[in-house]
Amino acid sequence: MIKETSEQFKRKLGNKIAKRRIELGITQEQLANSIGKDKQFINRYENDGANPTAFVLKQLAQVLEISVDELLDV
Repeated sequence: MIKETSEQFKRKLGNKIAKRRIELGITQEQLANSIGKDKQFINRYENDGANPTAFVLKQLAQVLEISVDELLDV
């Protein structure tokens, strides 16, 4: 049985992205530029609980120097 809702998952993912980005000392803008997006794109993930595609997850994981599994907390 799944206990976590979609909203909880997206919020947790956004927090994970923000935490790792800060650990690496990079700004939202730097992270966004590294994957060919704008700052608002990253802000939506970190703060609004946007739901990234598999391709974006792969890109974010590479830049954040963690696996997709770690990013998704699998």
